[in-house]
Amino acid sequence: MMEISVTFLLTGCLIQGVFCGFSISLPKRVEALQGSCVFIPCTFDIDQQYVTELTDDSKRIWYKDGNPPTVVFNSSRPDTASLKGEIFGTPTEKNCTTRFDNVRQSDEGSYYFRLEGSGRLKYNYYKVEIAVIGVVDSPPEPTVSLFKDQQKVKEVKEVTEVKEVKGVKEGSSVNLRCSTKIFCSSRPANLTWSSSPEHLLNESVTQQQRQEQTELISDLIFTVTHRHHLATFTCTVTHQLQKQNTKHKSRTLRVQYAPKNTSAHVSASGIVLEGRSVTLSCSSDANPPVLNYTWYRDTEEPLKPVQSGQNLTISNTDPTHSGRYVCTAQNEHGAQNASVMLDVQCEYQEALLIYSQSLLYQTSDFRLYTHTHIY
Repeated sequence: MMEISVTFLLTGCLIQGVFCGFSISLPKRVEALQGSCVFIPCTFDIDQQYVTELTDDSKRIWYKDGNPPTVVFNSSRPDTASLKGEIFGTPTEKNCTTRFDNVRQSDEGSYYFRLEGSGRLKYNYYKVEIAVIGVVDSPPEPTVSLFKDQQKVKEVKEVTEVKEVKGVKEGSSVNLRCSTKIFCSSRPANLTWSSSPEHLLNESVTQQQRQEQTELISDLIFTVTHRHHLATFTCTVTHQLQKQNTKHKSRTLRVQYAPKNTSAHVSASGIVLEGRSVTLSCSSDANPPVLNYTWYRDTEEPLKPVQSGQNLTISNTDPTHSGRYVCTAQNEHGAQNASVMLDVQCEYQEALLIYSQSLLYQTSDFRLYTHTHIY
């Protein structure tokens, strides 16, 4: 029964035109930039019975699929190929990684690999895998992503981008990543960062850049503060083509933070007279906005709330209202205090002061007149 199964398997391979043990690894689709080159990573394997027929003189050939298929590159005659380029490594290394130069719009299509060794080793890999080359007129914009978990950033497959509906919390360590496709590894693009405000790039920011097989990546790693709220980071990619081509992509950060720069002040300037109305106001910078403001008198121990709300209005003041008032601004991330002094004086004291100043002026004037008369 086992012998019948093995025979059926071998027969199935031959019916399909596929030799068992032949395989190839290459991307299903690669994008090329018109006027630039395209890089196709590729490795292959052969059936063990043909190992002795695979030598470094074996031919590595690329066909463009069609009716009929056409040879576009032959490693034995690279100068006569319709697509100029290079196949890297050697056949015995089972390497079919290829670079095609000066790709045109007419080169768009499906391609398959063929191997020709000595003796019977001749195999088209189109039954296994076909690569599709797409040609674009201009490079796309770079991609800018925000990651919050530095441990996961190291393992790219597990990274989850932060969706900034509310933003990241102050104190978080973040990674702002810019990535762009590499169309031609021999002429890689260049990535640069800028920020608004400009000084943010100079404040404890670590920049890391690396080139992978099909991508160029640049990371900004830093700890978020409230000063990053609504700051914009822009990544610029420059492609070295026949004419220099640049593309930009920006990301505006939203940061959640506890109240900052809380301040309190009195609506009236100077002395407040008894019986008058006065308003104490409190303001603070926070994201999300301050949830509540609470007023306290610091003449009481422990402090007891006087009133809630951004403004505290005292309609009929008297000297007992004098003292220091404390405002507490609070949101879900924390609280901050600010204080202001209120000085309420009796109205008759103010009138007495005005009368005394007037009397002093009249007395001084009289003395001057008398002195002048005697002279």
